[in-house]
Amino acid sequence: MNAIKLFNQLFPVGASLLFAASLFKLNDQKYIEFVFALGAILLISYHAILAYNFKKEDKTLQRLYRMGFISSLFLAIGAYFMFTNSNSWIVMVLIYALTTLYISFRIK
Repeated sequence: MNAIKLFNQLFPVGASLLFAASLFKLNDQKYIEFVFALGAILLISYHAILAYNFKKEDKTLQRLYRMGFISSLFLAIGAYFMFTNSNSWIVMVLIYALTTLYISFRIK
């Protein structure tokens, strides 16, 4: 039961870390890239667990959960861009956000 509670907290904690890191990065705070990377790791693991657990569902749900996992990998690319001081991390976060919005409307 504790594993289910921990799993349910991965998404809000990871999303909060990403949001806070994005705001602080715009203000050029030090070491905020590590907070962003931690949030990205949490969200990638969340989507990987979802894609693995729903592989026995119908094909539409399988495709949507795999799409969520693949789009979460854009956060890892965004973390790389954040470490290299490139502003392309914003585009990667936007791609993830738009894909997640699409998936949230498609899953019943």
